[in-house]
Amino acid sequence: MTDNGNLYADLSGYYDQFCAEVDYAEQCAFAERAFDCFGASDGRDYLDLACGTGQHLLHMLRRGFVGTGLDNSAAMLELAEARCPAARFLLCDLAAFEQAAEFDLITCFLYSIHYSHPTSALQQTLLRAWRALKPGGLFLFNTVDAGGISNQRSTITSVVDGEQRLSFESGWRYRGEGETLDLLLGITRESPAGGLKRWTDHHTMTAISLLQLQNMLTDIGFEVTLLEHDYQRLLPWNGKSFNALVAARRP
Repeated sequence: MTDNGNLYADLSGYYDQFCAEVDYAEQCAFAERAFDCFGASDGRDYLDLACGTGQHLLHMLRRGFVGTGLDNSAAMLELAEARCPAARFLLCDLAAFEQAAEFDLITCFLYSIHYSHPTSALQQTLLRAWRALKPGGLFLFNTVDAGGISNQRSTITSVVDGEQRLSFESGWRYRGEGETLDLLLGITRESPAGGLKRWTDHHTMTAISLLQLQNMLTDIGFEVTLLEHDYQRLLPWNGKSFNALVAARRP
């Protein structure tokens, strides 16, 4: 059977298993190094946009940051609250949070910045991040240039949980022009008792070039540094790769 409901709500409890290959600790260590390098504020107030189940948030709390998580999924936030009871949480869309000069560091990893769609919503997200930062604060996120998205076969990850097997499939599709990027998701669950069940989901995301994104940030008032998509080292973007890390500081 196929269920086209909210995949993240239905299977939020399995999300961490699907993301088992993500090195959250490494990404958070990079975030702290980038903050020390590019940030110019003295505090440790931290906001994680699209925080999901709170994995990044947990590691940043362990590094001495005071954490806030934001997500538009109540199911995800429930898991994040259980994982990070010392943090506070905001149930909100990326383009709608309204904090003012409150944070020293804001992150948005796993390409979640592209969930702000269309481009006008992305611009709102960037503007609200600028407003939410203290002077000298840093907004750090990863992104992909639309020109580098290839419509290849989807990535499939399988996990075994007791007597059931779950397969998670994800893939981006881009038409080659315009601002719409499609994220296609599917989960299949097989078990002796429940048989076969499949969830499918389609997320509309924003396709944008690195140059467009850099100009958008600069127009808002950010000081922008593009970095290679390498969480082990701080390297300037080479101007050729399509994946990048963006360090945007509010002066």
